[in-house]
Amino acid sequence: MNEAPSVGNRYIRVMLGIIVTLAVLAALKISKDVTIPLVLAFFFFLMFSPLLRRLDKLHVPKLISSIFVMCLMLLLLLASGWFIIKTVDTLVRLIPFYTDKIISLDRILTDMVSSFVEVPPSASFLTLLPVNWSSLAISSLTQISNKFFSITKVALLVYIFFLFLLLERQSVIPKLLAAVPQGKGMKIAVMFERITRQISKYLVIKIVISFFTGLFFYLSALLTGLDLPSLWGVLAFVFNFIPSIGSIVITSVVIFVALVQFAPNWTNIILVAVLTISTQMILGNIIDPRLQGGQLNLSPFMILVALSLWGYIWGIVGMFIAVPLTSLMQILFANIKSLRPFAIMISSGKSYQRERARQKAIRSFQRRTQHRKSEQFAGESSIESSEDSMAKESANMGDFVLPEQFGEKK
Repeated sequence: MNEAPSVGNRYIRVMLGIIVTLAVLAALKISKDVTIPLVLAFFFFLMFSPLLRRLDKLHVPKLISSIFVMCLMLLLLLASGWFIIKTVDTLVRLIPFYTDKIISLDRILTDMVSSFVEVPPSASFLTLLPVNWSSLAISSLTQISNKFFSITKVALLVYIFFLFLLLERQSVIPKLLAAVPQGKGMKIAVMFERITRQISKYLVIKIVISFFTGLFFYLSALLTGLDLPSLWGVLAFVFNFIPSIGSIVITSVVIFVALVQFAPNWTNIILVAVLTISTQMILGNIIDPRLQGGQLNLSPFMILVALSLWGYIWGIVGMFIAVPLTSLMQILFANIKSLRPFAIMISSGKSYQRERARQKAIRSFQRRTQHRKSEQFAGESSIESSEDSMAKESANMGDFVLPEQFGEKK
């Protein structure tokens, strides 16, 4: 009798959870002008947290360490703005050159295809794609220039939020312990510390891997003579923060630009492709997983889902911070009993696979042990049964008289 109401209450809680989740995601999308700078400031704070902890261990005064980190942050923002302005200006000047290169590449590819398939005289790949590449590129760069004011506003908000996070960093844990009931205050404080350390470690390792990725892209462009080597190095550094998709996008773009610039010199094109793909394979698929280890413990499928979801809510910024946000949600879910199944579904499942394999090995070992014991017991029992039968046979020989022995018995 009591099961039906409990099942109904469970369904009500699930529906309320879904409604609340959708409402929160909608609110995040609507308020992105405020939430994006706040979240970016928080992740910049986590990025600088290892440096702040190192300065604290060296007994550097809090004021000096905060001023030092704020100067680094300001330098980073100014360098990013200067690079964007310089790159846009350079690309605008190079658009006519690359427009001619795309037209010549189109002729080369059309001639190559016409040697295998009959192509009409006026047909080409560009005619199949009726796009004015020059106008499209100029309009895109103009949009970036027009959005520079909004980008500057976001950077200013990020810097202000970052400043106040620095000022509050020493009082966060005491405030958590004082605000939350005594039984849960320490648990929340430990969870907050775990979140900050885990995401800080992820960001630091990702920065190191992305730096070397950008460096090798820059050196590859210099070695092959590819135009704008600094641009490809910086873009490789930035796009490496988007798991899987970012590396594919930047590698494809660099190879396409090499194709446009060097065709029909296929040697340089192949060299650019080999160098960039090798860089992504070695750093992204070998070194990065070894350095990261299993600390994030996120499912690759859920990472793609997170990229799509946060990309839809916050655009390109959401894709950059999708992985640390998902890791943060996993830690929160794991510490809330009713949401723990979601933390398990988000995880990679490797620990559960290892546990299942261990349990399977234990059961197999127990079965083999029991089988050996049963065989040993069966062997002993068979020996005992044979000895019993021989004993019974020898015992019955004195009582049982065979027919041919009747005369002797007499």
